[in-house]
Amino acid sequence: MIWRHLREWALRLRKLGGRKQLDQDFEDELAFHLAMREEKKLSSGVNPATAQMEARRELGGMEKWKDALRDVRRPRVVENFFSDVSLAVRLLQKSPAFTLVALATLTLAIGANTAVFTLLDTLLLRPLPVPQSDRLTLWHVQRDKDDHPFAPVFAYRLFRGLEAHSTVFSDVFAFYSRRFQLRTAEGTEDISGMLVSGRYFSALQVPPEKGRWIGPQDDQPNGGKTGPVAVISDQFWKTYFDSDVHAIGSSVTLNHFTFTVVGVMPPKFFGVEVGRRPDVYVPLALEPQMDAPYNLIAMGWRAWWLDVGARLRTGVSLAQANAMLHVRSEHVLASAAVPDPNWTFKNLKRPALYVMAEAGATGFCNTRLAFRRPLWVVMVLVMLVLCVACLNLASLLMARSAARERELATRSALGAGRRRLLQQLLTESLLLAATGAVAGFVMSFVVSRLLVSFLTRSDDPLFFDTAPDVRVFAFVAAVAALSTVLIGIIPALRATGRHLQQGIKQGEMSLRGAERRHIWPRVLMGTEIAFASLLVTGAALLGYSLVLLHDAPLGFQPHGLTILSLEMSKQQRDGKALLQFYQEFAGDVSQVRGVKDVSYTLGVSLSGSSMMGDFAANSGPERHMSSYVVGAHYFSTMGIRLLNGREFRWQDTDETSQKAILNQSSVSLLFPRGHAIGRRIMLNNKKILEVVGVVADTKAHGLRNLPPPIVYRPITQDVMPRVSYATLIRSNQNPGPIISAAHAILRRLAPEVPISGAMSMEAEIAESLATERLMAMLASFFAISALLITAVGLYGTLAYSTARRTGEIGIRMALGAQRGNIVRLILGENSLIVIGGCIFGLLLSLGCTRFLASFLFDMKPNSPAVLGISAGVLILAGLLASLPPALRATHIDPIQAIRHE
Repeated sequence: MIWRHLREWALRLRKLGGRKQLDQDFEDELAFHLAMREEKKLSSGVNPATAQMEARRELGGMEKWKDALRDVRRPRVVENFFSDVSLAVRLLQKSPAFTLVALATLTLAIGANTAVFTLLDTLLLRPLPVPQSDRLTLWHVQRDKDDHPFAPVFAYRLFRGLEAHSTVFSDVFAFYSRRFQLRTAEGTEDISGMLVSGRYFSALQVPPEKGRWIGPQDDQPNGGKTGPVAVISDQFWKTYFDSDVHAIGSSVTLNHFTFTVVGVMPPKFFGVEVGRRPDVYVPLALEPQMDAPYNLIAMGWRAWWLDVGARLRTGVSLAQANAMLHVRSEHVLASAAVPDPNWTFKNLKRPALYVMAEAGATGFCNTRLAFRRPLWVVMVLVMLVLCVACLNLASLLMARSAARERELATRSALGAGRRRLLQQLLTESLLLAATGAVAGFVMSFVVSRLLVSFLTRSDDPLFFDTAPDVRVFAFVAAVAALSTVLIGIIPALRATGRHLQQGIKQGEMSLRGAERRHIWPRVLMGTEIAFASLLVTGAALLGYSLVLLHDAPLGFQPHGLTILSLEMSKQQRDGKALLQFYQEFAGDVSQVRGVKDVSYTLGVSLSGSSMMGDFAANSGPERHMSSYVVGAHYFSTMGIRLLNGREFRWQDTDETSQKAILNQSSVSLLFPRGHAIGRRIMLNNKKILEVVGVVADTKAHGLRNLPPPIVYRPITQDVMPRVSYATLIRSNQNPGPIISAAHAILRRLAPEVPISGAMSMEAEIAESLATERLMAMLASFFAISALLITAVGLYGTLAYSTARRTGEIGIRMALGAQRGNIVRLILGENSLIVIGGCIFGLLLSLGCTRFLASFLFDMKPNSPAVLGISAGVLILAGLLASLPPALRATHIDPIQAIRHE
């Protein structure tokens, strides 16, 4: 039965394309039936004229039969739809200004929604491009009686112990992202890489494009029987091997260690970490060679650095896997990873920790943790823009539908039901929404890539695949359907809900009077203004917070300060020889024209990187504080005020007493009652440090945080193996030539050291505000868009309603009304709508802006000044949009207006 109905509808739809041929078939068929009846009459002895007349009378009206045949052969609903589309196209063509405004509004709103959703889909929803990604899990260390993960990384021995005792997982794997130094014919180059365990590729189940995977036999110390091997990405193969088919078996030198290329992965493969595109994958067991002179594997439980995941065995649920991990965690911690029962990690003892797995279908991504909440907030803001756009178009369509009342009444009088009229009116909304959705979808390609550029740092690029998938297509379709309903349903119901024939009998003036008394247009415009007010308030809060962050005192002078990174871990100098290089490099760079000071630091301010230590003064308690290792002239280079004492010197070596410089906060903690210069402090109950200077407090761990207590120590007395310091250069000229000169000096002094990037401190600060900048920028853009959309809606609605009141205004002016009275009359109606919408918007803001509190700096979400300014901007925009139609109304000629009426 169902199959028969489907075939019937398929045949009907096939008939839609050949309408002229089908009409001719109807003519031929009816002519055949008429001829057969005439022939029957003639055979019974009736004369030809009478036979033809009786045959036509028996057959009935030809047009009636044609309509009946059309209903049988072609679905009337579909034919009506195409007819309505044709009519809607003609009506929109007659109003090009309205059509362009409507399509531009919808394109902006739907395009912005699609772009933000695409980014959300890429970061949060999109599964990894691997087979059966729903079977992947990612692991973290959990703390007893705590719902939040305790640590996302693992010690090497803990991973190996769990790998060896896994029964519910088919493959347990670990990975560690880092940068490698690639030796080429031109020198040394920095590339992205990843250390992976032997079952990393088998767990992901993506076959290599060429060659083979890294397997357990390769994940051995020194590379196993076949020696060190590497798998490369498709992009690396094309760039460095020029797509050579004989690349398998070739050698690459990474971190002064030679590897044999055994495989090339497909172009779309990037592993488990979303946003990263490793160029080279090497076995995890070779970490000592890749990190030399450091060795994270040898550090055992003291180093927690590995990301771990696994693939579930067939038939095993995530709950069963977690039950096994919970049972095995303590045994593995005790026997393989942390044999000391009294061991503590971040003040927690070993028995309080266990391993837990979570669904890993969407992969691992640090950026996801940083931008998850901001992107959801932006998604809410952009949905508000869509609501404003739809309400605006609904108001304009409601005004336009009033002009069609006579047409709709006539169609109703001729037999068209309300359902048929609703279908025709909603088709116009559907056409606008569908066209706007297509244009917005195309626009979203550019916007989504622009958003990705705001998420990435110049020194840490991210790669996100923003190509649309089925969820994005479904989202666009849902937005188009929602827009159709929001735009068209209220105007359509209102236009068809009156007694249309009664409106014709009572006359056009009665219709216009009822139109002015109707509450729905005012409700729509008021709601639109309220949503726009909410957007403007949110944008004002985020923008002002960003300004406060930029103006927050740092404690140092960022202008004119450049950070040059040096990667020294793979060169051969060490100890005093390395210090001699740093001193010589700083001396040569300081001679470059325009350079004022040069120094070094192990942790750059505001980057979040610093060491921690336990410091105590005399017999006082230990204080856990930040510790920075810096070079000579550091404070003058940074522009930090020296309050007392002196700076570090290159002569402060191990042959002299250990030196330290404190900031004001650390002095308050360690010496609350006394003078600090010349006093001694103890580091970790081992080293005695002499305080030789006191400096002002500086921001260190982000602009939002208060200056922490910091103890500074000289690089000349805290020499670490092949340590890489950041070079700080203060200049009073364009940093471009200075950076080029510094690179030339580096190539001369240490040609084996790769040329690293340079960044100004101001750029570092700007990138540290990426989240705040993204939200403030998008919120401001959405707020301006909402203001423009609202202003256009107010202008269009008032201009149309004013034109509809031409006769009334003419009569008022004929009876003596002055132009000022007319302006006040027109502006008064819109002013009430604008003020009412702003009041409603302020009430919404009081309830909703508290969700922005965590994104604001040094201000309250319900700031009276911001709320007042936002309301003032809306009222001003409303009055400016209402003024042109009001002024135009004052130039109406009363006599012409009355004649027109």
